Amino acid sequence: MHMSLLLSASILLAIASVAGARPKCDLEVDAEGIPEKPEHSKTCTDGDSSCDTSQSADGICRYRVSLCFRTAAEAACDRSQLDGMSVIAGPGLEGLATAFTQFKSALTADACTQAVDVQVRTRGKRIGRTTLRTLSSLKRERYTFVCRPSHQAHAAATFARDIQTKIIDSTCSTPSCHGDGSASGSLDLSDGASYASMVGVPPANDAARAAGLLRVAPGDPDHSYVLLKLQGTLAAGEGARMPLIGPPLPASTIDTIRRWIAAGAPETAPF
Repeated sequence: MHMSLLLSASILLAIASVAGARPKCDLEVDAEGIPEKPEHSKTCTDGDSSCDTSQSADGICRYRVSLCFRTAAEAACDRSQLDGMSVIAGPGLEGLATAFTQFKSALTADACTQAVDVQVRTRGKRIGRTTLRTLSSLKRERYTFVCRPSHQAHAAATFARDIQTKIIDSTCSTPSCHGDGSASGSLDLSDGASYASMVGVPPANDAARAAGLLRVAPGDPDHSYVLLKLQGTLAAGEGARMPLIGPPLPASTIDTIRRWIAAGAPETAPF
């Protein structure tokens, strides 16, 4: 009888201990466009539009990342568990450490930090890596971000061959759009006239001109009206996406134009 009472008390204590235990807190790294597994490694290829938010092969993979702290029941972790945890960010990941600090200081029922932009550089033609580490009283973990060099090495390009002939002549310089004799919006993109009509010239659109845009602003893709129209990233009143007829230009084509503008929009020099 005495042994039976002891056994019953032990069982009750064990149940109470389990019931009172805090659920395990796990970190999940959520990177847009990258599969959840493997959990401790996130890999992107430079210029891959599914995961590189810049969508350009410039030697940098730009990720959009949030840190999620959840229990097995998919609930948010307990505050005391988060207070005892720290995040150490490698080069390019500093925004994640800041996001975690802000997350702890204003903890709500949400399980994830605000998504932030981080970046990982390639090492020329070699893979680049940087690491995020988490420290707590219970465990230490490492999360590796990998940037693979672009599959397409960009050969030297020229305006005449790669912009005018390959892009403008086949998509923009048509009789119904910006060809010789039509020049919609006073933008003449015919061969021999397009460069002078674009580079350093204010757009005809009043809202775009008021915003300080140029059709092509040498060295400044983000303030180049032609590129914004091709991307469809226009502000209200700045007109419609180009081309008006047919599907948008492929990302690789738009990237060629962006690289040309970023290189200073040279007329004859390679870029």
